[in-house]
Amino acid sequence: MQIQTLVQWMSDTALNHYIVNHSYVWPSLESLHFIGLCLLFGSLLLIDLRALGVASTVPFSAVEKFILVSISGFVINLTTGIAFLFGDPDRYFDNPSFQLKMLCILLALLNALYFSWRLKKRSDTEKFSADMKFAAGFSLVLWVAVIVFGRLIPYVE
Repeated sequence: MQIQTLVQWMSDTALNHYIVNHSYVWPSLESLHFIGLCLLFGSLLLIDLRALGVASTVPFSAVEKFILVSISGFVINLTTGIAFLFGDPDRYFDNPSFQLKMLCILLALLNALYFSWRLKKRSDTEKFSADMKFAAGFSLVLWVAVIVFGRLIPYVE
């Protein structure tokens, strides 16, 4: 399927018409997207900084509970992000900032899978290995990039 065909299909959906024809929907989606971002980035900040050695007296098992919060934030952002795509598909697909944001999200998800896989192989008393610390730092860099590229979308059209 060509991008233009996908954009046309998305523009013709009931979801697009609902978002475009109701003035409260877009600002509501933006508010929910921001809340999801706060949950996602705030919890990842705690997890990644702890993995990097900040507050090393706190057991990682206490911080690990925030993983569910980050997943909740990601689901909110995924849902609202898909709604944004349907609400204005012409704006997003050709936008280099959007494309870079999606690339960073993909890399961040792969990085999170690697970190989780390595976490399962580690006991709570072990120190974090260099590769896990790298993954934690890389996570922070990627999610900051996601935020920056997302903010640039309206200005890079």
